[in-house]
Amino acid sequence: MNNIASPQLMVPILQQARDLAQRFAAEQATPEKGVRVYLNTLAVWAVSRYLTWLQVETDLDRGESWNSRSRAVFDVADLAIPNWGKIACRPVLKDENYLIFPSEARQNRRGAIAVQIDESLQSVQILGFHKAVAGELPERIPLERLESLDRFLESLERTIENEAITNLSQWLQDSFDRTWQQVEQLLTAKTPAFAFRNSAIRRFKKLEIDESLALMMAIEPDSDERVNIDIQIQPIARDVTLPPQTQLTILTELNEVFRVIVAGERSRGIQYQLRGEVGERFGLRIASDTASVTETFVI
Repeated sequence: MNNIASPQLMVPILQQARDLAQRFAAEQATPEKGVRVYLNTLAVWAVSRYLTWLQVETDLDRGESWNSRSRAVFDVADLAIPNWGKIACRPVLKDENYLIFPSEARQNRRGAIAVQIDESLQSVQILGFHKAVAGELPERIPLERLESLDRFLESLERTIENEAITNLSQWLQDSFDRTWQQVEQLLTAKTPAFAFRNSAIRRFKKLEIDESLALMMAIEPDSDERVNIDIQIQPIARDVTLPPQTQLTILTELNEVFRVIVAGERSRGIQYQLRGEVGERFGLRIASDTASVTETFVI
């Protein structure tokens, strides 16, 4: 086995995990598919147990590997970490030197963890971590290039600590973070007009990737439990277009891509409308050709 940057972590496999893996495997159409599902299930379960030891919340039920339809069709071994995203948990057998990712297991992942399963099925070794680039994993990763689990935990902790969540429901109570300014402060003679519903509560902030651009949000109650949300990306100055290939990506609570809107040639702005329920989380990733920034919201 290739050397990994940090000591490998042993996680015992409980009988309940083997029983669950066997039940998932028995649902499959072929023995080969059953073996793959069995190993995937143990890998995901082991990583979840490891994170539970560290008091990191996980949500097994939100992963595709815990969805009967998804695991029957695809080779998926993903674990959902609330407010962070999904980590791929790929099983590794003895003498294997690579992690292999099918196309369906490469998108919308924050990274991957390699899990070597003991031949006795009594324990696993968590070997190391690989960070995804722009939410995508490569087709294969040599085990010798894995980073330590410490790097994974640092990435997880740093992301959660630094993730400023904007509570849109607080806007309805006239409570705003100081980074969100009144839209009227932006509407000078040199700036374009922004179309929002008159009854909506409106705020804007300059984007860190380019202070010549503004993110504008407007919310309006639709019922006791739902709100309408307008999202706009606009240049602040009049007669200025968005940088080429500016993108607005709508992200789900688990950091999965819900919708991507790309600015057209000489576009004056990007706009998207959505409706959400109180307590629902989502994210916005605004990207130019050289940089990106992500904003996280809870309704």
